[in-house]
Amino acid sequence: MLSIVRRSCQKQQNLLRQVVAVRHISTGGARPDNNVQNGDTRVELIRRVLFESTAREPTIKLEGKALEEHETIERAWKLHKMRQREQRQQTLERQFRSIHLAMSELEKASDRLFKGAIVKSRHITYPKQAKIPTETPSPQGWDYSYKHSTE
Repeated sequence: MLSIVRRSCQKQQNLLRQVVAVRHISTGGARPDNNVQNGDTRVELIRRVLFESTAREPTIKLEGKALEEHETIERAWKLHKMRQREQRQQTLERQFRSIHLAMSELEKASDRLFKGAIVKSRHITYPKQAKIPTETPSPQGWDYSYKHSTE
């Protein structure tokens, strides 16, 4: 455990050295230590972000009956989530089996229809037609003359 923490600290220190080196190069060779004195606090800000621990609320220490109740609730919640996962998995397996059965029946019924079912459509489908959401509205605005193709 201690070696993992050491490696993490060494990685953070190496990253900070790289940032300081980039800053040193970008300032034309000015010493990074002098930058803090001259009012440039970016290096100090980087150090604080990388190395200061975040303030966390202290965890509550449970004892006796409260601890037992908490563990019981935790186990019940995990059991509930496990059952949901298993139910979802069974549903997916049933769907896969029914699709596989339908495709085998289609293959027996008609080779042409089977090949048509497995060939991807040349037409654009809904997810590809949908516009990717953006943070800003389109510069062109809404296209009121747009008509959806009915192919």
